[in-house]
Amino acid sequence: MARPMRTSRLGLELVKSFEGFRAHAVQLPNGTWIIGYGHTATARKGLTVDKADGELILRHHDLLPVEQAIADRVLAPLSQNEFDGLVSFVFNIGIEAFAGSDVLSRLNTGDRLQAADAMGFWRKGRIEGEVRVIDALVRRRAAEKALFLEHPSGRASIPSALVRPELDVGASLMTPHERAIVVETRVDGERATAARASAPGTSPQAAARAVNERLTRILGENASLASGQTRPVADNDSVQDGPSIDDITRAVSALADPDGKLQASPVIDVAKGPPEGVERRRTPRPPSPPPYASPLEHGGGMLPAADPVVVDDLEQIRLSDEEIERTLAENGNYHDDTWYEVMREGWPFALLAGLGMIGFLLGVERFFREASRLVERTSDIYVGPLIALGSGVVLVTSAYYLMRILARRT
Repeated sequence: MARPMRTSRLGLELVKSFEGFRAHAVQLPNGTWIIGYGHTATARKGLTVDKADGELILRHHDLLPVEQAIADRVLAPLSQNEFDGLVSFVFNIGIEAFAGSDVLSRLNTGDRLQAADAMGFWRKGRIEGEVRVIDALVRRRAAEKALFLEHPSGRASIPSALVRPELDVGASLMTPHERAIVVETRVDGERATAARASAPGTSPQAAARAVNERLTRILGENASLASGQTRPVADNDSVQDGPSIDDITRAVSALADPDGKLQASPVIDVAKGPPEGVERRRTPRPPSPPPYASPLEHGGGMLPAADPVVVDDLEQIRLSDEEIERTLAENGNYHDDTWYEVMREGWPFALLAGLGMIGFLLGVERFFREASRLVERTSDIYVGPLIALGSGVVLVTSAYYLMRILARRT
């Protein structure tokens, strides 16, 4: 009888890396105590262990029932890498969950690739009362799947120039779109809980922080003078067109940290401005025009002073209808057509619109008349629709130009 397979050093290190080590026993929210590399069977309050003993407990106590369950339930032969990947997977999800999983059923049918894909489905956990995709579980499934698919004889070499990959549309449609959350283990005294990690921010906020740091580098580069002193700022530079550097940096920082919980950028403090020895770049200002005496000097001669005129901006201005008509008449774009001029220009279009309406109705009437009785020639049934179509075009075109004439008068 062949000896049962045991977890190799590679598989053991994989389990240890994801389980983490705890030198002192801590209590979980359900009342269970945990110590070492995920050991719960004999853990109790006040117990301590070092890493060497924790590894011995993991190898010779905690992994033994997992290895036995794999040996009893998996009917297909397994390589060492496949066995190690399964040990880490089963140790994480539990023996009972593995017994009813698709991973086991697909392994027993001999489809190893589908079994490896099914391992990736176990990536959710309950955090703070919600079942969410957990970042650590996604990474653990990926590592277990990679080890599971690593063949002992080496990787199959298929040059990209020989077989160019193509998109699997069916698999891409099945890709889940739920965002994974980052979870960390928090230890408060002798109690351990799993909670969302204090992530540095969402992807848009991280991108905004990167833009903030990039802007501060651009605004500060090549700014120090050779003497180490900043150039003097002119008085007229104090007033700028548009937002200042502080405004830009403050706006980007507000996007990167809307709640104000993160630390300020180490490159430039938004409140204090740029570091010492770094100048700010300002758009050069045109020189102010020289003052002139009054009266104005022009061409060496003196212009007489104009008489002062007082204008009341709030005074109402009244214009008569005659003044408005005269002003508009002086403008070549103004037209005041009488109804006689409108009828003179519009009667041809009105006549064509009327004829088009009559022709459209006659065409429709003929179509139904020919369709209701037996015709001698098949082409006779198309005469009515053709007349209706042509008349409809004439009607629409004529009505369009007639409405333009009427709208101009209105």
